Amino acid sequence: MTAADLLSVLPDALAITVGADHVVESLGPRGAQLLGTALPPGRPIRETLPAGELAAALDAAFGSGEPTIVPGGVLSPVADDLGPELVVSCTPVVDRSSRISGLLLRVVPDGSSDDDRPRSRAREFQRLAEQLSSAATPEDIGRLTATTAATLIGADACAVYARADGGESAEALHHAGWPGDTAGRFRRIALQRGRPLSDAALSGRPVWLEDAEQWRARYPDMAPVGVSEGHQATACLPLRVEDRDLGVAVFSFYRPRAFDLAEREFLLAVAALCAQALDRARLYTAELDARAAAERERDRLSFLAQANQLMEAPLSVEERLRQLADLAVKGIADWSAVHFVRGTQVERVTVAHLDPAKVAFVEELERRYPPDPDAPGGAIEVARTGVPVLMSDVPDELLVASAEDETHLELLRAIGMRSAIVMPLLVRGRSLGALTLVQAESGGRFTADDLTFVGQLAATAALALDNAALYERQRTVAHTLQTALLPTELPEIPGVRCAGRYRPPSPDLTDVYVGGDLYDVHEDSERGRWALTVADVCGKGPQAAALTALIRYTVHAEVGHGLGPAEVLHRVNEAMMRHHRGARARFATMVHAALTVGPTDVVVRLVNGGHPPGLVLRGDRVESLVVPGALVGVYPDLVLDEVEIRLAPGDTLLLYTDGITEARSPQHGFYGSERLEALLATFVGRDADAVADGVLAEVAAFQAGRLRDDVALLVVQAGGPRERTVQEAGR
Repeated sequence: MTAADLLSVLPDALAITVGADHVVESLGPRGAQLLGTALPPGRPIRETLPAGELAAALDAAFGSGEPTIVPGGVLSPVADDLGPELVVSCTPVVDRSSRISGLLLRVVPDGSSDDDRPRSRAREFQRLAEQLSSAATPEDIGRLTATTAATLIGADACAVYARADGGESAEALHHAGWPGDTAGRFRRIALQRGRPLSDAALSGRPVWLEDAEQWRARYPDMAPVGVSEGHQATACLPLRVEDRDLGVAVFSFYRPRAFDLAEREFLLAVAALCAQALDRARLYTAELDARAAAERERDRLSFLAQANQLMEAPLSVEERLRQLADLAVKGIADWSAVHFVRGTQVERVTVAHLDPAKVAFVEELERRYPPDPDAPGGAIEVARTGVPVLMSDVPDELLVASAEDETHLELLRAIGMRSAIVMPLLVRGRSLGALTLVQAESGGRFTADDLTFVGQLAATAALALDNAALYERQRTVAHTLQTALLPTELPEIPGVRCAGRYRPPSPDLTDVYVGGDLYDVHEDSERGRWALTVADVCGKGPQAAALTALIRYTVHAEVGHGLGPAEVLHRVNEAMMRHHRGARARFATMVHAALTVGPTDVVVRLVNGGHPPGLVLRGDRVESLVVPGALVGVYPDLVLDEVEIRLAPGDTLLLYTDGITEARSPQHGFYGSERLEALLATFVGRDADAVADGVLAEVAAFQAGRLRDDVALLVVQAGGPRERTVQEAGR
């Protein structure tokens, strides 16, 4: 509290000085009126007023820390209005570190020099001011007013009320000294004329009741309460600062009390001191509340951002729901559960709590006592109706109504539910399910404000879940389409083992789920040979899939007509040129071969249309099959070279798409053909399946398990028993 604040609430204050020289810091209204010319601020008192007894009293108070009295008449030469009947008290003023910083000069009645009451009151008043200056909340101000201030005044009971509900009522900040249940009965009071507290609050003027007779005369209806428990006098003092009505302080006394002018001035000074402290605390609390609200909003926005990021991850619907529930119990609730609509049924997908043992407890509880699908306000009903439910308090009556027997009720109570929100997951006018949040052991309570926030969370989750369902449908369609473009199994070739593999790119790295890579092996039974094909169509998606299908079925048709590898590629080139009508936006790289099993070896006649060169593992040596050839689907006159490769028993041919050699690692760049050749050399003595799996595993590990492009490969191995290798597109 500043010097000006202190002087403004003390009508009998003259001035406040600072330092041992008693420099005038500020004058009170009365001091300015009586001593304005004799006590100019900024100058020591001893320079402007007579020394002697005055200087001695000032020095004694500053040096000892105890109030002193300047006898009546000392200041009469400079302020006749003071008169010889009045004296001046000098009360030490201490700073926050309890050091004496100056003096407070006040007018007190003559004759008080022999009475400790003015000195005691001055000390207690200063102590109250210090305590109020350090109080932070309105509740602290109310407690100090009802205890310390009441003791200073000599009141036997006190109640401090703050205005509430826009000023329509008053709510107790603190009660002290009231017997029985009086404090509980009058915790909140509606303000209406004709009651002392209300009159003081509504008029802004104090109400003085000096004894029980005045109570009965002025407030006959309230007198039984006012004089109950032996109370007599009452002072209802409005707590006001400027034009702000903050509340009322009610002081009650067991004995009649004559509130004379000096007494009333003192009581009003105490009330004014408390009012200023209450106003400061109210503003401070409002600032804290605003800051807390801003921080809460920031935390909520951060939580929504986390939830949105989580919901956008390329996960299944069930996995998104599980992660949403797990996220909720880390930030906004003790329990969470998610129900999902499947056709005409509503199923609980997950329940979450930070303690796994409690989750197991609830799962066992629901196993023994399946939830009632028709229970009002439950997750199933909310999921069906789309109407949210807020229970700020979960009443025990609800648990009793939900329990099937005493054991069930005991188990429900063991969960400790205190508050709950059940929010539907709505998107485009339909309900996908419901999100349930429960406060339990933390003791939290959900409010209408939380309902709005949880509604935002549910809307974010519902949209993401709807997108996830669409994502899963797209993946299903893509998988079906991709499967149709690849052989379900490879044919048996006497004396040859084959293994084919296809892997799509990682789902989190692409939003297109149909690739353009192809491998195939099929038999030309009329000519006793087998056709081998590996191709890579430019692009992804439905158009690439259509072109992949065109290539595969054109190869099948032309091989059936008895054409050799080069002629087959020419026919594929013509079909692609017709398909895209001369546009060069779509093309393919392709390697195609005719395989014949001879008595001692396997003969492969191969042609390459702009495709990465194949590799042959012979013993521990790797050969690269560099065969010239242009891209397929670009030029009408395709120039191709057909070469013949012989595979001795144990030799392995590897054909692949550029998803292998162009695989990229942040640390090591492109995988490249040299790495692939070195890798293939390590597979000496391994069968075709082991080679195919090993290449895929190595390339995936090179990219930290996340393929950035689709990959197709075909391994052909001469020698060994006749066997069939099944293509495993999803392995």
